[in-house]
Amino acid sequence: MATTAVTLQKPSVRRWLESPIAGPVITFVGVFVLFSIFVPNFLTMRSITGIINAATLTGVITVGVTLLMIAGEFDLSVGALMAIGAFIYGSMTMNEMNSVLAVALALAVPAVLGAVNGWILIFTGIPSFIVTLGTQYLYRGALYVVSTGIMLQTVAEMRVYNLFNGRLDVIADMIKGGNFRTSLFWLLGVVLVVQFLLVRTRFGNHVFAAGGSQAAARATGVNVNRTKLVCFIISGLLAGLSGIMLFSQYKTARIATGAGEELNAIAAAVVGGTLLTGGSGSIVGALLGVLTISMLRTGVILADIIEPDNFVAIVGVTIVVAAIFNNWIRKQA
Repeated sequence: MATTAVTLQKPSVRRWLESPIAGPVITFVGVFVLFSIFVPNFLTMRSITGIINAATLTGVITVGVTLLMIAGEFDLSVGALMAIGAFIYGSMTMNEMNSVLAVALALAVPAVLGAVNGWILIFTGIPSFIVTLGTQYLYRGALYVVSTGIMLQTVAEMRVYNLFNGRLDVIADMIKGGNFRTSLFWLLGVVLVVQFLLVRTRFGNHVFAAGGSQAAARATGVNVNRTKLVCFIISGLLAGLSGIMLFSQYKTARIATGAGEELNAIAAAVVGGTLLTGGSGSIVGALLGVLTISMLRTGVILADIIEPDNFVAIVGVTIVVAAIFNNWIRKQA
C-alpha cells in the first residue's frame, strides 16, 4: 500500500511542478512567510489591504501584457494607453457628460490604439518591442496635443467613481483596518475571464500556439495574425480600464500618468512564470507576480531596508531571481 501511495504521489507532484504557477506560488508563499516572521507590522490588516489595493491597477494592465507575452509579443504602450483612458474618462465625467458613454470611450479608444499596434506589427513585420516603444511616445505626444498638457483634477464625488474604485465601507466597518476597494473585484473579474479564455477556449489554444511556434501554429490552421491582433486589442482595453480605475480613485490624471507601468507589468508577468520567449504562462501566475512585487514593496518599506523611491532596485533583483527560479522549477519537472 505504501509503495502504491508513493507511486501515485510522484506523478501528481511532477504535474504540479510542470504547471506555470508552481514557481510563482512557491515564490509568493516564501516571501510572505519571511516578511511575516521578520518584518514588524507586516501581518496587519492595514498592510494586507495596502498590498492588495496597490496591486489592482498594475494587475489589470498585467493581465493584458501577460496574454500578449504568452502569444510571443510585447506592449510597451500600455502606460500611455492608461493615461489616455484616464483623460477621456476624467474629462467627460468632470464635464457631467453621460457616465456610460465616458466609460465606453475610455475603453474603446485604447482598444483601437492597441489594434493599431497589432496592425503595424502584422503589416511591417517589425518586432512588437520596437513597434510599441515607438507608439508609446506617439500616443503620449498625441495626448499632450489634444489635452494641451493640462492636469485633470477634481474633488467631486460621483457614483461611477465609487463603482470602479470606491472604498468598501461595509468591510471597513466589520474588520478594523480592512480598507478594501471595489477595484479588487474588477481585478478578480478580469483575471477569471481572461484565465478562462486562455485555458478553456480555442482562442486560448491559439494564443499558446502562436507564442510557441508560429510555423507549427500556421501548419495546424491557426490564424496567428488574427490571434495576436485580438491580444493587442485586449491589452489596450485593459489599459483603458486601469485608467478608469486610477482616475476613480485619485481623481487626477496627467500626461505622465502610467509612466513605467509597462515595465511593472512585464516584471510581474515574469515573476508570475510567463516566458519572455512566449508559449507559456498563466494569468493566475501573473496575479501572484503582481501581489509578490506589491508585497515586496510593503515589506522593504516597513523593514526600512531601502528608500521607497529606490524600490526599482528590488524589482530588478526580483525579476532576475524569479526568472532563474522559475526556469529551475521547469527543469526539475
